Amino acid sequence: MKSGFVSRQYPERAALVAEGGVTLTYADLHQAIDRLAAQLPARQLIFIVGGNDLPTLLCYLASQAQGAVPLLLGRGLDEAQLNRLIRSYDPAYIFTATEAAEAAGAHPYGTLVHEEGAYGLYRRLDAVPHELHPELALLMATSGSTGSPKLVRLSAHNLAANAASIAEYLAIAPQERAITSLPFHYSYGLSVINSHLLAGASLVLSDHSLMAPAFWKQVNEHQVTSFAGVPYSYDILLKLRLGRINMPSVHTLTQAGGRMDPAKVQQVADICREKGIRFFSMYGQTEATARIAYLAPAEMATKSGSIGRAIPGGRLWLESDDGRVVTEPGIVGELIYAGPNVSMGYAESAADLKLGDVNKGQLRTGDLARVDEDGCFFIEGRRHRFLKILGIRISLDAVERLAADKGLACAAHGSDDKLVIHVGNAPELASDELRQDMAKSLGLHPSVVAVNLMRELPRLPTGKVDYQCLSQLS
Repeated sequence: MKSGFVSRQYPERAALVAEGGVTLTYADLHQAIDRLAAQLPARQLIFIVGGNDLPTLLCYLASQAQGAVPLLLGRGLDEAQLNRLIRSYDPAYIFTATEAAEAAGAHPYGTLVHEEGAYGLYRRLDAVPHELHPELALLMATSGSTGSPKLVRLSAHNLAANAASIAEYLAIAPQERAITSLPFHYSYGLSVINSHLLAGASLVLSDHSLMAPAFWKQVNEHQVTSFAGVPYSYDILLKLRLGRINMPSVHTLTQAGGRMDPAKVQQVADICREKGIRFFSMYGQTEATARIAYLAPAEMATKSGSIGRAIPGGRLWLESDDGRVVTEPGIVGELIYAGPNVSMGYAESAADLKLGDVNKGQLRTGDLARVDEDGCFFIEGRRHRFLKILGIRISLDAVERLAADKGLACAAHGSDDKLVIHVGNAPELASDELRQDMAKSLGLHPSVVAVNLMRELPRLPTGKVDYQCLSQLS
């Protein structure tokens, strides 16, 4: 049984270091993958609801080995949102914490057929088998934790190509040891896992936040050499006084997951330079598996704020609204990417899982950008209604649907550091309670969510919400 892209070159090297220090060599990991894969269905849909722990990671890798198609979801997903996804996609199996299943009552996720640590594999007896495209290997959510049924369809080739490209430009050697500082179900977090296992390097599995002393204990105890962060991660690191953090083994930091203030990029880059740490600023989308572009440490001083150049094997260019290729430096156009890591397309229901590759290796990112004389790209804005807050891609339309599910009429807008939700015709609501509730449902910190209660939402003559008016109120 093939275990996906997990290296077989270094059987005696450490592959995973789990919580508590339990270490699996690559030989151990392949045995564990094969053991669990034997319990999984071939070419059926499985929801994996987990965290950065050994059972969850094994289930993901075993699914890849067995040819099952997993949808990766975080443990914090609201039950109502999980149930919406179950209704939309009708998975054959659900892998989730046994405690969570019991709390939901009478095992609504199906019949327990296998236990893996604190997790259970539940078979849904009433699930209807779906036709899955032969190349489909993985499903990932596009819109943070909103439970939106819009998913990205990825092939095994997408995963392997992006992992290889990342391993190349980051020069990930077998001696490297990364820590899972981002959720596994987030494409950036998963790319760290995939690229290190492909390269024969090690991973320390951690579910702790950067604020937790336990995280830094793991970093130093297990001689971690690198970790990844989103802009909010670096806000935390700067508050913790990054320059004074004791982490002698760390020699690489990476940042992606949204626009980071250029001044902060420069601040982090300067600190890293003083500490002898390589700092990479990167850009990507789930639709391209994870990474699209990166800015090398050597260019941080002169190109701060740039996403850099395309990753190895990829190509970037700009197009105007009329489809003309923009070659002049400084002229803004839509950023287009081509490469083997571009996903097969989207799915919005189980019927879409049989679809082939509609993207054909090319992705219109929806981001507006310019290029300078040296070929470095700079993001200028977005064409569509998405925000990227704390590294989580948030669909404003999905936010409004979530509020509608709660019986509220709302309009959402904002920036990459604040989501603003205007709610009309709900005078009895307490804005702070709603802010806390929406933040929890979206997987965001309440500090980046604002709620504005209004008598009614302003509308255009067409009856559509007047977003321009709303944006002037906040």
